[in-house]
Amino acid sequence: MRPRRTLNFTNLVALTFFCVAGGAYGLEDAVGSGGPFVALLALLIAPWLWSFPTALMTAELSSAMPEDGGYVVWVERAFGRFWGFQEGWLSWLSSFADNALYPVMFVDYLAYLSGDMAPLERWLIGFAFISAITWLNIRGTRLVGISSMIFTFLVLAPFAVMVVLGAPKVEPAAWLGGSGHVNWPLFLSTILWNTNGWDNAGCCAGEVENPSRTYPRAMAATVILVMLAYLLPVAVSVGLDKNWGDWKEGYFPVIGAKIGGEWLGTWLTIAGLVSATGLFNALLCTSSRVSYAMAARGTLPEPLGRLHPRYATPWVAILVNSAGVAALIPFSFQELVQIDVFLYALSLVLEFGALVWLRLKEPEMARPYRIPFGTTGAIVISLPPVALCLASMALANNPTKWVSIAAIGSGLVVYRLCRDLRHRRLSA
Repeated sequence: MRPRRTLNFTNLVALTFFCVAGGAYGLEDAVGSGGPFVALLALLIAPWLWSFPTALMTAELSSAMPEDGGYVVWVERAFGRFWGFQEGWLSWLSSFADNALYPVMFVDYLAYLSGDMAPLERWLIGFAFISAITWLNIRGTRLVGISSMIFTFLVLAPFAVMVVLGAPKVEPAAWLGGSGHVNWPLFLSTILWNTNGWDNAGCCAGEVENPSRTYPRAMAATVILVMLAYLLPVAVSVGLDKNWGDWKEGYFPVIGAKIGGEWLGTWLTIAGLVSATGLFNALLCTSSRVSYAMAARGTLPEPLGRLHPRYATPWVAILVNSAGVAALIPFSFQELVQIDVFLYALSLVLEFGALVWLRLKEPEMARPYRIPFGTTGAIVISLPPVALCLASMALANNPTKWVSIAAIGSGLVVYRLCRDLRHRRLSA
């Protein structure tokens, strides 16, 4: 049994939108830590230095190797089994921290409507949220794709209304304001976190219809959608609300209430709940394919590679990912973002390395979509994101570095144990 190809162009655009963005939610800390000028400048520059290169890489490698597992498949083909495992392990651990952000966001926005909650109440609501999305994922990628389309409309609608109502009141001079001091570690990790995830779309390439044609078109469309979904709401909001030091995760409903009244603030809060749902829905789908692909290659335990007999989905991998996310709910939003970005940066460096090395190692590989200007073009587009990855790791705080080093060390141990177990099984 193999996974079914049920994701079309529109499904893939919506799924990728939630792998990367899910609306402007989460960008508030960028304004709070850097001020409006630095935040807006970053949102204008990031698509060219980060989003477009990563989307183009995903389009080329996913269309060339349309298999579930995405970057695990790419890196293993380029550098061998060991590095393919390390890529998958770092990405898998990163996905736990990343996916845990969305139950936290969901509970935070729910608290905005209902008031403060006790820690146990927060965890129970988060667990119920995780359970519902887990069930949806086990039912199949077609259902995940259709629900992502619905979630995209529900999330963007209140932001569109906020932009239309707020634009006439904007003071453009406010765009040049700043906090006087930029918290670079938090600022950079927030910007990169809000613009990463393009490569996640490649993890379900084995379930995309006509991937050689669908991926390039979907990546281009989603880059434009994400850029507009970020830039317009932030530009309008910082031009109206000058309390930039108060900006933190969950602040858009406050601005919405100032622009249109309590009804718009409440609508944005409800859309925040939908955004968290869509993000977790899409990323649970893609991240579970990483452990599934690794199990299929014998580098993680075999049960993770089992498909559901009715829905043909990696149901064990989905359940394991959901359990890991539930354990991380008590951590703060900022802690999870910084750990996620550090581990993701390491894995992304390997992916761009695979892009360039495969151009040199296998120049005759069938590539239905190629990044323009040959190997030179592939190298040039790789330089900015790799530089940003290295900068974000260098600026990370010490706790983030120690947690990430522990994650790397655990990957070496797990690889050795799984390799020895596989050898014993083969020789028995």
